[in-house]
Amino acid sequence: VVKRYPQISRARLVVTNPDGRDKMTLHCELAEDNPEMLARVAETLRELSKLGGEVLRVVPGTIANDGKVIEDARKYD
Repeated sequence: VVKRYPQISRARLVVTNPDGRDKMTLHCELAEDNPEMLARVAETLRELSKLGGEVLRVVPGTIANDGKVIEDARKYD
């Protein structure tokens, strides 16, 4: 997904499970807030993964440069 959008400097897909249901959110570092582009990124995510997910803009430098592109943040209590 990210390769299609050069405006995204770094991204991480975070999977959580609020209320026991899996939810995926693509956190994207973008210099500017651009709701239209975020909607296009969400559509690309849906197209490529066949799953719906939220796209969230974060300020550049927010995502750790640790090589992790998918974070499983689900909790099983």
